Amino acid sequence: MSKLPLLEKNAYLSIVIKDNGIWSHLAYTDHDVSREYILSDFTDLSPLRHRLDDEVFTKNFWFEYFDNLESVFDWNLVDRSRQAVFTFRRFKNEGDGLTGIRMQIDDNQKFFEKIFLSVRDFSNDVSLRVIDDRYMSTLLSSLIDKSEYDDLMYVDMDIMDFSVFRVNKVYDKKAKREKMIFSQAKISWPNELDVIDSVKDSRLKAFLATDLGSEGIYNYWSNFILNRTFFSEDPNLMDILRAYCTIQSHSIFRDNKEKLEGFGISKNESAVIISGYIPRILGKSKSLLTLIDGLEMSGDFDCYWDLDAKLLSYGKSYVNGTDSTDIILTRKEVFSLLTKVVIPYSKPVKASNKVILAGVIQSLSEGRNEFYALSPEYSYIELPTHEDKLVIEGEFKNGAYMVPNKEKLLGFVSTPGNKKYESILIDGRIRPIIYGPDSYSNKLKLQTWIK
Repeated sequence: MSKLPLLEKNAYLSIVIKDNGIWSHLAYTDHDVSREYILSDFTDLSPLRHRLDDEVFTKNFWFEYFDNLESVFDWNLVDRSRQAVFTFRRFKNEGDGLTGIRMQIDDNQKFFEKIFLSVRDFSNDVSLRVIDDRYMSTLLSSLIDKSEYDDLMYVDMDIMDFSVFRVNKVYDKKAKREKMIFSQAKISWPNELDVIDSVKDSRLKAFLATDLGSEGIYNYWSNFILNRTFFSEDPNLMDILRAYCTIQSHSIFRDNKEKLEGFGISKNESAVIISGYIPRILGKSKSLLTLIDGLEMSGDFDCYWDLDAKLLSYGKSYVNGTDSTDIILTRKEVFSLLTKVVIPYSKPVKASNKVILAGVIQSLSEGRNEFYALSPEYSYIELPTHEDKLVIEGEFKNGAYMVPNKEKLLGFVSTPGNKKYESILIDGRIRPIIYGPDSYSNKLKLQTWIK
């Protein structure tokens, strides 16, 4: 019996253009020898944002881009035997050619029309797609169908566009069957000046902990917005960004509460996928802090990180499996390592630093290790590197429990190759979370929460 063509050796290039950047992922598979990997590259388009009058996205731009991509991936992509007409090399073997190429462009991306038309004019070999609400609905519905989750949320945390997409299964009593509900909520800024002026909003100042004056905060934020950076350790900038992200998510929740409430606290399995520019700067722990507080999350859920847009690139390929029209990829290549988020109800106590969770981490190779979570701390615990199953178990103490069923036990398994966890976040802060009344108070609270 002959094999499906996609089970042969295969190389596919998927490109996502969003958040003012180009994410390229070249996937290679040889299922005969269980060889599978993805090569990735990122190109920042931010330096082009002041050149709106220039014809930046021309054929020559894409000639140079794919020429450079060959060097980055050490892979023959371009057919140079036909210099007058640009064509991609047909796939021959590992390192030589492609079976196909797809480019997906976010509908919020600057220069969207110029990019779309320039690619269409550049090559007929490129399959063009638009990432919009309909695309996200199809992607999340497909992912939830193939997963163990009943409630799936995708949060795209960008400076100019902050979006939350959600698909959850609900039981239709009339039809006597499950149905999926898709919802979305967004905040979009028309230009960078409006984003800069947002730090003057009194609501944002309620979350700030930096002791800079208004002028200092404005200068920090202006320089950050006008000169995008992908790494910073400046505590003032990080605090302003944390506060900005918190108010963005809180504004979305306030205006769309009926769409977003209840996540993580039902009997169903829940997961959130976090993407975008902001979490690449803030880091995982603080990014989750802003979402937990802004979206008023509780309960427990899994958290995936799509910081390189790999899931946007190949999520549908993974879901379609052998029915895929491009490439067959397994879960471990498409999904990131997980963070388990646990947000118990913790009643107020007179003394601080009370143990609210006592747990153990066990595996054949690592043995047994104990861990503890205290109230009112926000604890981000890195799990040990592991190549075999890791069992995590715990019991809530001193009146703490999981809502809505007052569960006192915690337990899950980290399985390499499937659901592999890299960290646990245990939010032991007393509910409701209260910021303010001033930046000094917020600074003391954050120092108490995050050790």
